[in-house]
Amino acid sequence: MKLQQISYARSINNNNTEYNRRQKKNPSFGNIAVGFANFIENNGFLGEFLTIDTCGMMAPRTVQGYLRNKEELGHLNYKAGQEELVRELLSGPAFFYVPLTVITAAGLLRGKAAKVQTKVLESFKTLMKATPVNLKNAAETKNNFIDTVIDKAFGDYSKETKLVDKLKELMQNYLKKGSPKGEIRKEADKVLTKLNKANGRFLDNADTIKIGDNAQFNIKDFFKDMSNYLDDFTNKASKTKKPAEEFIEHFHKKAKDFRNLINILAVSALSAFLLIIPKLYQTSKSFPGKDGLNTGEANNNTQTTLSPDENQVKEAV
Repeated sequence: MKLQQISYARSINNNNTEYNRRQKKNPSFGNIAVGFANFIENNGFLGEFLTIDTCGMMAPRTVQGYLRNKEELGHLNYKAGQEELVRELLSGPAFFYVPLTVITAAGLLRGKAAKVQTKVLESFKTLMKATPVNLKNAAETKNNFIDTVIDKAFGDYSKETKLVDKLKELMQNYLKKGSPKGEIRKEADKVLTKLNKANGRFLDNADTIKIGDNAQFNIKDFFKDMSNYLDDFTNKASKTKKPAEEFIEHFHKKAKDFRNLINILAVSALSAFLLIIPKLYQTSKSFPGKDGLNTGEANNNTQTTLSPDENQVKEAV
């Protein structure tokens, strides 16, 4: 019997074609479920936390608040539901949303490189210095940067080298506008895992890409950071009049300094938020969960005002 070699890249493409065909036939709930699963997977711990907190804590408690004493009131308990919603938002997701809001705003004001951590910027600076840079040609600079990454990361890989070409193609596709970012990152994870295992690299964490001596990245995080970095770098490069070497130094100094400032602002914003939580935590003067209860209404209706003489007798007793 003669064994035929299986093309991994072709298998991936065939699977994706079949997947897309099924998705077109079965839209609606299937697409929503797949999109929801992709959100969790693509956003790591953040996606998992927000999903669990929202579906397991915030939603049930908010619904319970709106339904509290519904029959007695004759309508939904809007005050109780609103208060539960505010409490759940403040006690969980907001701890992520505050720093993320700062980083997102900084990215809009300064550029996408503001979303990249300083240690990653340092690694990208080393790679960019080793890359033939054409400041006025963004596409050429991006392709050259990818070539540098591939050479430094997989130059000594000897097995399944066709997968290296596949990774390069995925990097190029990821940088294109309108590309399916989540699907490409997921596919890159599979390709890199197979490539690392075939070459005996990072067996305990096979979705790791190592560039140079010390720089190691999760492949999905690397794709996001590379895209943000190159978009910002090439955008600013097209407007500069500095020589390439001088511009690279200038760009990275500004990007690193701004990222350090963002970290300080994010911590400060979160600290300020924690200080005002007690004022925001209760939206009503009294607990709205008692609205509609006969005992509460009876107590409120039976309250009387004591005369000065009665107060003196009470204090004497």
